[in-house]
Amino acid sequence: MSPKPSIVAVGAHAADMEFAAGGALRKHARQGWDVHLVHLTLGEKGSGTLSADAYGAQKQSEAREAARWLGGTAHFMPYRDGELANNDEVASALALVLRQLQPQVILTHWPGSIHLDHTHAYHLTLRAHFMAAIRHFEVGGLPAVRGCRIYLTDNWEDPTDFVPFVFVDVSAEMEDWERACKAYAIGRGEGGFPYWDWYEARTRTHGILRRVGHAQAFAIDETSKNRVQDLL
Repeated sequence: MSPKPSIVAVGAHAADMEFAAGGALRKHARQGWDVHLVHLTLGEKGSGTLSADAYGAQKQSEAREAARWLGGTAHFMPYRDGELANNDEVASALALVLRQLQPQVILTHWPGSIHLDHTHAYHLTLRAHFMAAIRHFEVGGLPAVRGCRIYLTDNWEDPTDFVPFVFVDVSAEMEDWERACKAYAIGRGEGGFPYWDWYEARTRTHGILRRVGHAQAFAIDETSKNRVQDLL
């Protein structure tokens, strides 16, 4: 196990977490954290011209390049785009990855997304974390994950009732984050949607309201807001 703290971003598709959380991931890497991007699927069915296999190979290569710009490591799960099942078989496989990586922080999708793969990724991540954190689950003979905090990302597919709770100032990370996003053809606008423009504008808006240049927003579960503290 690495002596450095670890942050793990679990995305339904390659590119999801780079777009939604890349600035924060790069900032953690600069602060000495191990950064990991876990792609449950490649998002291989998203091309209008390439076959799923060809586009999947392209996305995998792009994901490795994007992870390099963020100072992290890409990990690939064997599931298919649009077919991500929300069950204990997938959750157990993800729990094994979490025990291997021993994160202090996990990022994943907000459950209110219009994309079913994103919603499933949220539920799978919570279930996997539960399995990874309870020592009585036999998960690869590895030690349980302890003291992990979970945050939910702000994707363009999310409806307007996404409520951010935590903001990370990513003003100094914009150059590398942009390079990571544009490592993907879709990040360069080749799929017809201006992904970088949307995410850059989103962080700029959050930053203006929080008096910083750019800020990446994260939500948390309602249960995580119930904390006992001696003082504020």
